[in-house]
Amino acid sequence: MITCTLKDRKYAIDFVSGRALRELEPAAKMYAKVVQLSELAVKGEVVPEDAKFTISEAMDTMIRWFCILFQNQFAPDDVLDNYPVDRLMHDIALALMAVQTQATDVLSEFPTKAAQATETITETEVTPTPNP
Repeated sequence: MITCTLKDRKYAIDFVSGRALRELEPAAKMYAKVVQLSELAVKGEVVPEDAKFTISEAMDTMIRWFCILFQNQFAPDDVLDNYPVDRLMHDIALALMAVQTQATDVLSEFPTKAAQATETITETEVTPTPNP
């Protein structure tokens, strides 16, 4: 079972339907554009005019698909008004990749929880290994 909690309402699906896979293409293409633009920006490269889109276009496309994933038990406005912004696009991308690769068993609960920070070791002791 996969659940999605929007504010105080919980929605559930027992399995991911074939429709979620069939209707995935627009959202997957939009996600690919987002990734491509991010990579170009990081490299400081110019973004081609045909690759540009608005944030609202990207969100609308991906959120529409997320609603299909949950068999339209809620509307895009429900997601926009009740899903935590810091998890929204990350979670939709996770769901997209899981459905696209047919690995939906990794999906369980939305919104997902952010990974907890781990302690980093800043200094380590290295003992040289003697050469024989």
